[in-house]
Amino acid sequence: MRRRFMTAAAIGIFVAGLPQSSKSAESARVAQVQKTPVSAEAMKAQQPTGRPHLYTHAKVGFTVAVPPSAEVVERKDADQISIRSRKGFVINLQTGPARPSIPLSRMSALLEAKYLGQGKPWSLRGADKPTRIGGMPAHEVLYEGAASRAKVVVARGAKRDYVFIFIAPETDFLKLSGEFDWVLTHFRPSAGDLSAPGTPPEAMQAAAGQRFSEPGYGYVIEYPAAWEMSKPTAMAAMFSGREGTPEYAAIIGVQNIAPPGAQNAGESVKRTVNQLTSSLGNAVRGFRVVDDKAWTYMRGNLKLHGRQLFVVYTHASESFKKRMIIIPRPDGSVSHVWSYTAPNRQFAALSPVAERMLHSWTILTDRRQ
Repeated sequence: MRRRFMTAAAIGIFVAGLPQSSKSAESARVAQVQKTPVSAEAMKAQQPTGRPHLYTHAKVGFTVAVPPSAEVVERKDADQISIRSRKGFVINLQTGPARPSIPLSRMSALLEAKYLGQGKPWSLRGADKPTRIGGMPAHEVLYEGAASRAKVVVARGAKRDYVFIFIAPETDFLKLSGEFDWVLTHFRPSAGDLSAPGTPPEAMQAAAGQRFSEPGYGYVIEYPAAWEMSKPTAMAAMFSGREGTPEYAAIIGVQNIAPPGAQNAGESVKRTVNQLTSSLGNAVRGFRVVDDKAWTYMRGNLKLHGRQLFVVYTHASESFKKRMIIIPRPDGSVSHVWSYTAPNRQFAALSPVAERMLHSWTILTDRRQ
């Protein structure tokens, strides 16, 4: 019996600086440290409304979701775009060859000689932390200036670094940060970048190879050819690498939950989250939710609003990390729960294959499917 558990500026970094057409406007409103945390409920309310569109860079191949209020401006002389919103914020995105000799935590410092200091747009460097964007390791830093704030996020793929700079007026920074987080959540890097440096060779194979498409489950998902699939309980599927491989430590699960009393999609997600966290919290030691935010599923014309949680806990003297995405069915009767679990020390290295499986996950709208 396997001992598993709980699965039942770049702007300045790559080129000279900010786009000339936007320097003067952005200099007046760069960066101030986020001093007040925003609740998950508030962040959900700040997600974009209306219909977004997807932009794919013709040369590089990355894809980004553009909020309904915004437009994309391309720079022809660099692999860089600006997303400019009528709400008053700007997101600059630039990419260039990966620079693994420079730690991610130091990449934003390459901007500071030009933008941080007396007489420059940024007056103070604020909090920073590691994160993940589009399945890649990343690092974010906050900056404060005279009348605006900025958040710099640098993500590193196997071939390219991606630098995001979010700039918004100080008075609206917290309110608009939800739109930036939404853009980051739906960012997809160019082909090959999900195989991050240091990833075990077995984890670099594409998620395609086998396909799970059982009638009545309401979704299809692809998984690596060398992986195994099992059904631990009714309406639940579990995927993992074979014993003896590094991916044996990774567990991808998808289960369907029909929470009692849910009257609509929002209630279904909320009750499912409460049920999951209560059940897991009672079964392990040191259970803690480290991140909880809105998450939107988009495929073609189908758009479903759900939640994403990262939790940590200890079981059998091993520290684990778990990512959960909860998405309601269109009619709200059932919530689909996708999850990725691995020992904390292996979570980042095995994330690329989990991310590929997540991207292949397709929710079907026909009740019979």
